[in-house]
Amino acid sequence: MSSADNKAKRASKNLYQISPSATEYQRLNRQHELIQEIMMGKVFHSPVKDPIRILDVGCGTGAVTYHLGSTFPSAQIYGVDLATIPPTPKKPDSVTFIHGDYHDLLGSEDPYITPGSMDFVFSRLLISGMTTWPSYIRTCHTLLKPNRWLEIQELEFPYYDDSGVISNDWEWFQAYQAGAEAKGLDLSCAVRAADWMREAGFVDVQTKKYCWPHGEWMAERGHEEYRNIGIFLTTEQPRLYQAIVPNMVSGMGYSDEKVKELQRDVLETLNPEEGKHKNYWVTFGKKPS
Repeated sequence: MSSADNKAKRASKNLYQISPSATEYQRLNRQHELIQEIMMGKVFHSPVKDPIRILDVGCGTGAVTYHLGSTFPSAQIYGVDLATIPPTPKKPDSVTFIHGDYHDLLGSEDPYITPGSMDFVFSRLLISGMTTWPSYIRTCHTLLKPNRWLEIQELEFPYYDDSGVISNDWEWFQAYQAGAEAKGLDLSCAVRAADWMREAGFVDVQTKKYCWPHGEWMAERGHEEYRNIGIFLTTEQPRLYQAIVPNMVSGMGYSDEKVKELQRDVLETLNPEEGKHKNYWVTFGKKPS
């Protein structure tokens, strides 16, 4: 492991941008429902068949973990996260939650997470915490059995409209990007995942792009499945980035007043407009035999 990877690994436990809370769990669960809605009922795209063990990395509230448990009732499902997963009386016996760091899955010493043990590895929206993407993907390759699948779902950070990228000149966006880079985060991970998978040895790598619209314009263009997420993002994205900005730019020399100015800029730039959106990428590939 390189010195950069070691540095990122040591820092990883401090990279949660939003502290776990009942409100944040509610937001994440609603977000899960809306992602499933724009995917026309799907949660994952990999052609998973007859799995015995599945790993959900960075499982958050456990929404995907529970879905995998109900979809594959004969499989053992493991969800790993640094935060404590909120309890639920409906947790299936086949679901096990592991408190651990997704930067160091093979070093977890957990008896369930071993080389060649998994039939499917899934992760979603690690963009604000993952600092070692290539080595993470190589680790997933090691964890998988031959002919089994890895799926990564990530958000591409720039905002677009019908003409192309529109966010490069936003002051808060520039500060956010610089802060992310200083923390070892890669805001281009969504579009780089396919190449990283191929470099790690995955084959049959496929991608699918979904729109995260800022407003209801996608529904008004005939894609009704995007209406609810468009309404949700119009409210939640400004609130989310206002909350994240202070942590993302910490240590960069900004005064408290300047940070507040950046937070005001979030509100000014994230008003709903025709065509405004981010891209959400699904990337999946198979470990060869």
